[in-house]
Amino acid sequence: MPLTAERPITNSYPVEASGWDSAHTFFVERCELECNEETGKYLTLTHAPRRGSMIFLRLLQPTSPGRSSPVAYHAQPMGVTQEGQQQFRLKPVQPHRVSTDQALC
Repeated sequence: MPLTAERPITNSYPVEASGWDSAHTFFVERCELECNEETGKYLTLTHAPRRGSMIFLRLLQPTSPGRSSPVAYHAQPMGVTQEGQQQFRLKPVQPHRVSTDQALC
């Protein structure tokens, strides 16, 4: 019996993405989040977030009675589709720890 290579599982989820684009304008866009167990999370947007800025994703769950909370990510540019949409790899934002000497009042 020949062995078959297992393919990494990729799932797609409807999300609402928001952030500030390269023109410093706030945007909200519905799109699909692609999650691959080996290569990570990817997103395709019509807007181009500002370099170094965060984007926020909120999972759209039509069967859920409440709204999910947004999660912050850094969007690393990956390229542009033939349709002109921007492709990004997502990295979770790590919270910064503030020492008591640096804490705000």
